[in-house]
Amino acid sequence: MSKKVVMTREEFLVYQGHFNAKEFDKVVSYFNPDCVVEYPDLFQLGPQSPVVARGPAEFIKIYEALNKNFREFLDLRIFLSDDKNMIVEFQTEFHCINDTVNWGAQMKVGDCFAVNHFCVYDFDENGKFSRIRISHHRVLSNAPDFKPLFSCDE
Repeated sequence: MSKKVVMTREEFLVYQGHFNAKEFDKVVSYFNPDCVVEYPDLFQLGPQSPVVARGPAEFIKIYEALNKNFREFLDLRIFLSDDKNMIVEFQTEFHCINDTVNWGAQMKVGDCFAVNHFCVYDFDENGKFSRIRISHHRVLSNAPDFKPLFSCDE
């Protein structure tokens, strides 16, 4: 039995391509104007300051700030979609392009921090993203045999 999906894997790979190319105007063309993007917390007990982007402009602001020190790349792994939601798994790599302190560590130019991310996308009635929830599963770059999939030259 076939079920209608809002977005296919091939269509999502076009979106991912825009993200990896830092074409944020094209990325947010997939958002509805009120889209909310919720980022991972730090798994801390007690008060937190969750990072939430409300709307395309806030989303772009977060990534423009991140891209001052990092090139981020997504590599799609698992893709599940139906008529209302989509769940994807990524290997997400952050390649350091300026010495900086981030994620509680000193990072130098050329360092690569990679994590396994899961994202849940909700769609509105027009097929646009209305809510995105991002979570991380594990740090991949801590493994002794880790090799990045991307380079900053891409």
